[in-house]
Amino acid sequence: MFDFLKPNKSINLMIVGVGAHARRIYIPVINRLAKKSFCNLVLGVDLAGQRESVEEYLKQKEINIEMHYVEKFDASIKLPPQIEEELTKVVKERNINGVVISTEPISHKAYAKWALKLGLNILMDKPITTREDVSHDIKQAQGIYDDYRELLADYLSLQKKKKTIFSINVQRRYEAGFQKVFSLINEVRNRFNAPVTSIQSMHSDGVWIFPNEIVEQDYHPYNTGYGKCSHSGYHILDIDWQFYKAGLIKDKAADEFELFTSFLTSTGLLTQFNQKDYLKYFGKEYKSEMKRSDKELKGLYENYGEIDAFTTIRLLKENVNVCNVSVNLIHDGFSRRAWLKPNKDLYKGNGRVRHQYYNIEQGPFQCIQAYNYQSNDAHDENTIDDYKFGGNNHFEINVFRNKRMFGDNEMALRSYNIKDLDTENRLIDSKLYNEVTKEFVILEFVNFISGKIKREDVKSNITSHSMPAKFLSSIYQSNILYRQQKNPLVRSSIDER
Repeated sequence: MFDFLKPNKSINLMIVGVGAHARRIYIPVINRLAKKSFCNLVLGVDLAGQRESVEEYLKQKEINIEMHYVEKFDASIKLPPQIEEELTKVVKERNINGVVISTEPISHKAYAKWALKLGLNILMDKPITTREDVSHDIKQAQGIYDDYRELLADYLSLQKKKKTIFSINVQRRYEAGFQKVFSLINEVRNRFNAPVTSIQSMHSDGVWIFPNEIVEQDYHPYNTGYGKCSHSGYHILDIDWQFYKAGLIKDKAADEFELFTSFLTSTGLLTQFNQKDYLKYFGKEYKSEMKRSDKELKGLYENYGEIDAFTTIRLLKENVNVCNVSVNLIHDGFSRRAWLKPNKDLYKGNGRVRHQYYNIEQGPFQCIQAYNYQSNDAHDENTIDDYKFGGNNHFEINVFRNKRMFGDNEMALRSYNIKDLDTENRLIDSKLYNEVTKEFVILEFVNFISGKIKREDVKSNITSHSMPAKFLSSIYQSNILYRQQKNPLVRSSIDER
């Protein structure tokens, strides 16, 4: 699936959003492929307010692409006619085959609808969409799933005329460690007719954001009414659903779900650690950062997005609970930041330390524990030791099995390291393994456009994202109902199997 392409000069790509993620992943990977004549990155789009930053980056990296800058627009509706006309013209002139959408998620829908109208192949960051004030406005919360259904309908309509893909970049579906977990679940499902019976998951970003930064920061923001769930949280909702699907048995499959969530807000974070505490941590230097009092900050925080979100999902079959899923999403967790001013790179260069943990049970037959615990925040250079506990590339799987039920040849406990699982030699010691996997998401995208793989072989087409999108929508609805002192238990159908 991941073979190199034959040279093909006709694959022309564009990228919308030349921010931190695009600069670390998309542009370097596409340009490496371009040097081997696999594809060409010919066009970029970003906001006019980012022109200076983008031009400095392109010059520094000696990247020569045509840039188009657009004024900020209301992303809750379609692209403004002038922008749409301008971009459509240049797409046709440059014979663009595919578009990478790497903007803030509020803009995803507008660009995706435009790209679908033009019949382009799409590779888009997660989540599929989110909306301003989604954690406080029930219509906006419901709108997340409405957006998904609208984009899916547009995509399916396009398929009647032309075969394309609309890939969502959720790289965990591609990672060797998670592929192994899927395989283990499949094996026990097939042998014992055993579905997944419970899932516990936790993800912590390890980014320490200071009180006034919450107000001012526009990268992975909280000040527009969404937070952790719409940042990295979608990844965990998606992979938990993939775990459940890996053990799916038709006559045991859930048909509905109930969901309840508990948010920690910016106000809660400031209550935990107020600005007096920051003065103790950083001394008089922090006074220059005290632009607002705690009281003023709490007033501003009123309709900000979530910091942490702890969610319980009950998967039901004919009104009977058949699987409990806990999804604990943490921003307010262990970090390596110990400096006053935030670094310029907020993606990987500001003390970020990732922790994630998954516990998957298949009744009495199998328990799988998969976890990834970093202890460092410097992720650009790695060594073989970084595959060990606490290393940048640490990822382990422990598998407990009912030996007597399996037979004498089975072990009660097996352990796997991500380095051991890399049978395709996809990992490079000098890079983060999850970033290497993102390269294969891009390669899959280009391979499809070139005709090397079929649409049904694409791991993350939009057609397989109904439930993660619905979970995200329901989490925000639950929080709003709780704030309104109404029943916060959200119940809905399961639309994907």
